[in-house]
Amino acid sequence: MQASFNPVSSEQPRYRSGAVARMVRIPVATLRIWERRYQVVGPALTTSGHRLYSGADVERLLLIKQLVDQGHAIGSLARLPMASLLEIADARAVLAAPADATPPVRARAALIGLGLPRRLGAIAVQRVATWADLVAAEQAMAAAPDDAPLRAELLVAELATLQPESASRLLALMRQLGAEQAVVVYGFGPEVVAERLRRAGCSLHRAPMDDAALRALVSTLAATTTGLPRVLASTGTAPVPLSGAAAVPPRRFDDDTLVQLAAASGTMACECPRHIAELVMMLAHFETYSAECVNRGPDDAALHTHLHRVAGTARAMFEDALARVAEAESLPLPGG
Repeated sequence: MQASFNPVSSEQPRYRSGAVARMVRIPVATLRIWERRYQVVGPALTTSGHRLYSGADVERLLLIKQLVDQGHAIGSLARLPMASLLEIADARAVLAAPADATPPVRARAALIGLGLPRRLGAIAVQRVATWADLVAAEQAMAAAPDDAPLRAELLVAELATLQPESASRLLALMRQLGAEQAVVVYGFGPEVVAERLRRAGCSLHRAPMDDAALRALVSTLAATTTGLPRVLASTGTAPVPLSGAAAVPPRRFDDDTLVQLAAASGTMACECPRHIAELVMMLAHFETYSAECVNRGPDDAALHTHLHRVAGTARAMFEDALARVAEAESLPLPGG
């Protein structure tokens, strides 16, 4: 049985006020003022009256907080669309540069992973496409008109596992895009495959990778469009159990939710939520990897079936632990 795993939409309301305030690093009272007086965001209300904010709301609040810290008045920012806010952030970067400096070129970036727009935030790249996975990327490239092909200097992807086939498809996608750069943040994969991508100029990173580190890396690579390493990242793909494997509970939390839980817990004295979220992500990635491993015979297949079952069971147990800790610490959970 294949476990269902659908990335949560960035528009789906799921974060309560306290959690959002911790992620944005502002008092809850400030969040209330921004919302009521300036209508910066419009959270949904539950039947019990609790405010729920979406991932897109959090991304907007993070960008506005950054601009307010730089001296902009909240009243002048509150009603602006995200595109205008990003332009202000980019313009400030240009003004901060020396007078004789060449204005920075905004590299075009294609993203694989629905959680990447939120994770990357307001960095100075022009996002030309965001795809859920490699299949969606390949379909979009095939459908692009010949007289207006999709082009990007930078490819950023998130992959739970790295296999010979996926590496070949990533390199082919880079050629189609004309991408000069790429980062691979991945869960598990054979070292020989990782080395192949390194030789092709890719910079590989093992998951989990926190948002700040990812933003810094992509910003550095996007600073110029030539002569830089290539960057790819990790996509949450549902594990495909091996033949004969016992069913394991489906994933409760996708990678984007786990990254946000880890980031939210980073503002607290107790770091147990962050550590457990990272364990859940690693176990989920190994669960997928063990299901994809090449088998050399019946005994090998039986071993990988066992590993897949053990990883899935352990992942489900740690998800239960994470839910209990998140509830105790008032951290956001999907549908909470």
